[in-house]
Order: sequence, then C-alpha cells, then structure tokens
Amino acid sequence: MIPYLISIGAVLVVGALVWFLRVQRLRTVARQRLYEELEEEGEDRAYLELTPSLRRHRLVPWIVAGVTATLLFTVFGLPLIYCVALTVIIGVMGYIIESWMAARAALKLETQLANSIDLMVAALSAGSGAMESVESAANEAGKPLKPELQEVLGRIRLGEKPALVFEDLATRIPLENFRLFAFTMAVHGEVGGSLAPTLSTVGKSIRDRIEIGRRVRAQSTQAQASVIGIVCITYFLGLLMWRTNPINFEEFVTHPVGANFMAGAMMLQAVGLLWITRLSQMKF
Repeated sequence: MIPYLISIGAVLVVGALVWFLRVQRLRTVARQRLYEELEEEGEDRAYLELTPSLRRHRLVPWIVAGVTATLLFTVFGLPLIYCVALTVIIGVMGYIIESWMAARAALKLETQLANSIDLMVAALSAGSGAMESVESAANEAGKPLKPELQEVLGRIRLGEKPALVFEDLATRIPLENFRLFAFTMAVHGEVGGSLAPTLSTVGKSIRDRIEIGRRVRAQSTQAQASVIGIVCITYFLGLLMWRTNPINFEEFVTHPVGANFMAGAMMLQAVGLLWITRLSQMKF
C-alpha cells in the first residue's frame, strides 16, 4: 500500500511542477502581449522580435535532463523511478541556472544603457543634438546594446518617426529601464524641449534601480545558497551512510519501498529549489 501512495505522491509532485511551469509561461506570454502594439494592416513588423541577448531557452534544461535520464536507464540500467526523479531535479537546477544567465544578460543591458545615457547627457551639455548624442553613445557602447542603438539611428535617418522607433526599441527590449528611456526620447521627439536635464534624471533613476536590484539579489542569494547547501549535504550524508554500511544501504535503495522514498525525497528537493527561487524573485 505504501509504495502506491508514494507513487501517487510522486505523480502529484510532477504534476505540480508542470502546472507551475505552465503558469509561468502563460504569465510571460501575457506580459509580452501587454507591450505589443496592434499590427497595422499590411505592415511587416518582424523587426520587433525580442533582442537575441534576452531570448530564453527554457526547454534546453529539460531536454538535457531527459537525455541524461534516458542514458542512465538504457545504458546503466538505473531503475525508472530514479530516472524520473533525476529528470525532475536536473531540469529544475538547469532552469534555475538559465534564469540566472537571463538575469545577468538583462543586468548587462541595463548597465550599458546607464553608461550610454551618461554619454548622451555629456554630449547634449556640450551642444550636440539629440541624434548626435545617440550616435556618440552608440559608437562607445558595447554589445549587445550597440546593435540596438545603431538600428535606432539607421531607422531615424531613413525617415521614420523617432517616437515610433523608440517605442519599438522598448518592445524589442522589454525591460522597465528601457521603457523609461524610450518613453523619454519619444516624448522629446514629439514636444521638444531641453533633453539633458531629463535624461540626467532618467540615468540617475536607472542607476538607483540597478543598485536596488543588486542588493535584492545579494539578499536572495543567501537563501538560495542555504537551500543548495542543504541539498548537497543530504547527498553527502547518503555517501557516508553507504561507506559505513554498504550492504544495508544498497539493499534499501534497491528495494521498491526504499526507491520510492528516495525518489520522493529528490522530487521534494526540486520543489524546494523552485519555491525558494520563486520567493527570491522580487519585483520593484
């Protein structure tokens, strides 16, 4: 009876993980649709695709986890219940790593934007025009921001409205700081006025947001490191138990009841990792 209950619990855990990932996917799609403009009839807007540096690869960790579990099952003969548990925990860890990489890419873009705004303010204070200041910032910026600013300049030189061009920039890079910068430039393109003081305030706000974000990530990293440390300690304790009494330990992990308990514990670890990661993702 107990093995069946454990199996049902494992299925429920996997179902909860799938539901969680699906909800996150739907929220991401809904958030992206909020920033999309209605397409005009006959207008090709393929250039509004997400910038390559911010594209996510959420399926890659699960593909790697599935391939790893398949190899362990077919080549090494690992029991199926362990393969399923390893697929879940490897996929969750890969998902967390992919999220960290995406956050680093977004932080790099925002930092480059703050530096470019400082250059634009200096150029405007020296008497340059708005587009000349954007060009000077584009010449000094590095990848991945440089191609985006160069595309903005190219489209404006071809005769497109600056307000539309900067709105499209905010669509290609859907970050709050880029939305603020694009809104400022779009308003200036429509009403004119002195741009240097406004951009200086925007740059200061962006740097303050970056600093707050770094402090939040520093605080959340402690919680994530604690959870990862506890997970690693459990496997270290299992290794010690195997070294101390290998016969009984091997009998436990090969028995159906023991295998179900071990797999259930691994899936609960995956749930804990997802939970603490979700709690540490603060919005401000």
